[in-house]
Amino acid sequence: MSVARIAHRYAKSMIQLALEKNQLEEVTRDVYLLKGATDGSRDFKLMLKSPIIHADKKMAIIKAVFDDQVGVIMRSFLDILVRKGREGWLPEALNAYVEMYNQHQGITPVVLTTAYPVSDEIRDMLMDKLRGQANLEEIEVVTKVDESLIGGYILRYEDKMIDTSIARGLAILKDDFDNNDYIRKF
Repeated sequence: MSVARIAHRYAKSMIQLALEKNQLEEVTRDVYLLKGATDGSRDFKLMLKSPIIHADKKMAIIKAVFDDQVGVIMRSFLDILVRKGREGWLPEALNAYVEMYNQHQGITPVVLTTAYPVSDEIRDMLMDKLRGQANLEEIEVVTKVDESLIGGYILRYEDKMIDTSIARGLAILKDDFDNNDYIRKF
């Protein structure tokens, strides 16, 4: 079975339990706390995936760091992952949970990439326009800066991309010149 499938199953069971116990927001807070640790610490992620470190030692480390910071559901979830030997898939399970949570809450993650940092006003204006055109209720925006765009922006949401960057415009122009049918090619 693939890692994505296993991560999806663990995330699904966790979100169902959180809904059943009426603790969805608490579990989601815990997920973001753990996600910050796995995304922000290469050493923590390597420790989880290491076959050399025994499961008891991993559980002791996890308990020492997170035991007083997470709720009962998350502690039980971590315990099950470690007992089953699947603690290395924690980052994937957390990502799958966030996707399911966003879907459940009607939140659409949007990535806005610009050549230079944009002001809050411009970002909000773009998001309002996107909300209206794409019929999105709630948006969660992540902004990135990529100077290679030269200017303009790229918006990614769901499986769609809106690319108004100058770099893309220049690439289209280059292709048009390279494929010019009016110029005789030898």
